[in-house]
Amino acid sequence: MSITNNPELLERRRLLKAAAGLALVSGMAVIGGWVVVNRDRNLIEVRRERSMMATSVSVTCLAADVEGAGQAIEAAMARMAATAAVLTRFEPESPLARLNHAGWLADPPAELHTVLGRALEIARYSDGDFDVSVLPVLDYFFGLRQPVTLSEADRRAIASRERLVGFRHIRLGTSEIRLALPGMAITLDGIAKGYVVDQGIAALREAGIEYGLIDAGGEVRAMAGVDPKRFWNVGIVDPQRTDRVAAVVRLRNAALSTSGNYEVFFSADRRLFHIINPHTGYSPDRYSSVTVMAEESMDADAMSVAAFSMELPRLREIMAARGHQWLVFSWDGAQRWRSAELPLVSGQASVDRIAT
Repeated sequence: MSITNNPELLERRRLLKAAAGLALVSGMAVIGGWVVVNRDRNLIEVRRERSMMATSVSVTCLAADVEGAGQAIEAAMARMAATAAVLTRFEPESPLARLNHAGWLADPPAELHTVLGRALEIARYSDGDFDVSVLPVLDYFFGLRQPVTLSEADRRAIASRERLVGFRHIRLGTSEIRLALPGMAITLDGIAKGYVVDQGIAALREAGIEYGLIDAGGEVRAMAGVDPKRFWNVGIVDPQRTDRVAAVVRLRNAALSTSGNYEVFFSADRRLFHIINPHTGYSPDRYSSVTVMAEESMDADAMSVAAFSMELPRLREIMAARGHQWLVFSWDGAQRWRSAELPLVSGQASVDRIAT
């Protein structure tokens, strides 16, 4: 996933379309700005949507107490907004922006320390397929006139910036962060939104909500209680035709993240898009869409980015080792592969049986 402050790109960010699967809708009303839906005798759906992190974020709760659910949603929205403000790189005075400008940061806030720590853990586990230090290369692509056609001078500039990419040059201490190479800069776009969603879910739980869902433009996390008959159905967009849903996954007490080459792209053929292979400095060209299901949104977010740079056998091995489920579309969309345990409700995808 990624975060951008360019409003022209926002419509490309609507990757997942969530639909409640807890019960049939029997009625709808808008009350005081809330969308309220009667689900059954005991549960009422309360939903609110706001703009945050350059995308549309919706929080949905099912509860017997409408007012209590509304207060829980407000608490979740407030926590997510506060967390996003700490992790953004677009505000000049944010901790991350100051780190990128100076190359070091003393006393980083706990949120930044936590997310960067997880990012480095995933970078090590994926052998650098996920690397937050790709920002110098990514910024270069954003600065080019679009649609991009690379010249030899562009390729030389990319190669120069690629030398600044390397998570092992990030020094994360207990009381400071240092970037070891002059000119290094980091982006948390591929993991921060997941952490923000996780914080929203934590706020809902603290408020006593049992059934809830947060949808943040490609990051979805659901709570469905202990009853196995209660779940959420989440639609995954067809990367070739983004007005269609290609698959529906059943989600219970888990997170789902989708990344695709159709979100933010630089070249007309989408060969250059917002995900960068840290090993090459260019966008990977194996898949057009990757969806990952994990326990937390932070992990699902980062792994949906990392997987783009993995060949299919390695992707399967790493996802299995981490207990994640997944669905990928080939570059041209003609083929789809998935893990055997992905709870696919509709849509077709081959179960990957490739031997290690």
